[in-house]
Amino acid sequence: MESNEKQNGPMDDPKIVIIGAGIAGIAAGNKLSKEGFADFKIFEASDRIGGRIWSVVTDVYTDEEGNKAEMGANWIHGVENNPIYEIANENHLLQMRHKDKSLRSKDVFIGESGDVVGDRLVKEVDLIYGLLLTQCENFFANNMQATDDDSVGQFLQRKFAEKVDRYANGERHVRDLIFGHRKLLECCISGCDTLDEVALQDFGSYENLPGIHYTIPPGFDTILDILRKDIPKDNIVFNSPVRCINWDLGPESKYPVCVELETGEKHYANHVIVTVSLGVLKAACDRMFTPSLPTQKVQAINGLGYGIVDKVFLEFEEPIVGPDIFRLNILWDEDEPHEADLRHCWYRKIYSFEVVHERILVGWLSGKEALFMESLTEEQIGEDCVEVLKKMLKKDIPPPVRVIRTRWGTNPLTRGSYSFIKVGSSQEDVTELSKPLKSKGQPKPSVLFGGEATHPRFYSTTHGALLTGYREANRIVKMYTTAECRQPDTDEDSDDNEDNGLKMSF
Repeated sequence: MESNEKQNGPMDDPKIVIIGAGIAGIAAGNKLSKEGFADFKIFEASDRIGGRIWSVVTDVYTDEEGNKAEMGANWIHGVENNPIYEIANENHLLQMRHKDKSLRSKDVFIGESGDVVGDRLVKEVDLIYGLLLTQCENFFANNMQATDDDSVGQFLQRKFAEKVDRYANGERHVRDLIFGHRKLLECCISGCDTLDEVALQDFGSYENLPGIHYTIPPGFDTILDILRKDIPKDNIVFNSPVRCINWDLGPESKYPVCVELETGEKHYANHVIVTVSLGVLKAACDRMFTPSLPTQKVQAINGLGYGIVDKVFLEFEEPIVGPDIFRLNILWDEDEPHEADLRHCWYRKIYSFEVVHERILVGWLSGKEALFMESLTEEQIGEDCVEVLKKMLKKDIPPPVRVIRTRWGTNPLTRGSYSFIKVGSSQEDVTELSKPLKSKGQPKPSVLFGGEATHPRFYSTTHGALLTGYREANRIVKMYTTAECRQPDTDEDSDDNEDNGLKMSF
């Protein structure tokens, strides 16, 4: 497909443009290639594939076995019917998961002043918290009605207070601290600032796949490399941000869609698969599409939640914790006076420091604190984190020799991390976002939508994103390979059955 090409040529082999080379876009290209569709281009705004999957080789984290630092997606969420797990397992990417003979297994829960909380109390609160999360999920699963403005955070707070009401003073307080930690963890899992943003009614629409969660030691990007092998090299075009998608060129036009790049190049196509993040759609959908998107789709884009989750990697000259410590869980005390200025409290959103290497700790945080952290220097981040660790561990700790942090919120190509169903929105908004659009007079959809935010059950996950790429490619394949599917599509046909029941949590 040449730039500024004339609107002529045979219609037997459709011209297809895929916007975005994240896992959804790469999966779509992989499927099209395998089905014999050669006339397509993937336009990627950055200089790499992967999007919010970003595995980097650095001397901060890469170890003797080749493990990489995951700036983005980190986990394979569940095993059963998970296409990411299946690809990783078939290609022996998980064979190193049993090689670690380390004795690191201890999850320590420590107050900000250094007081350790025992396992018995943690397990007690975990049991209550797990039961309450199940109750949240049951609103959707059992079609129970919550009020429109009720949130997961409000429900958990009410019900937990009832569960621990019989405790007084210190006994109640320590349980509240553990509960607060679990809520911060859930904020990172859901991708929100606070759980008060997450809709109670549809919290259970997210489907957890059975099985444990895995990491991929050689790097999550190896999944992309495998999928990419079936895509001709010249079909992926880097450093090519899209300015506008004109999706209604009129019945006299040979091609119903024109994709214009920021360089001014125009690429005509029969179909466009849009896989940019929900954050980019929120920021640019009003100027990215001509004509404007339908009102219902814009409302879905604006209504769904899309949050920021970041990581902070701290490398020290020598180990700062014992060889048995796997994770330092921080129990922040909200009753303790602290400054409201984010410069002096952003780190209170970090729920734990995980020991990923004997000299390297990784902290996770979400929301407005994560966004503020992105504005700080690495030196400031290191100083703040070391002060927290000194108080927790009750010992002097030298400054880290290196700090690496992610910046997903201020990255203009992502504008955040992953989606969630926000108060006021519902799973129906995810379905609305996934619906393809037809140009006037065209029997087949012209603009199709993929990406994690378009999967009604696996939003926020890499496997959800991958499946939507397959889904939209299959939608096009069916248009040209079966007589039945040459008939005009209906808006209700989402092709969601492609996953056969098959979190991008960082």
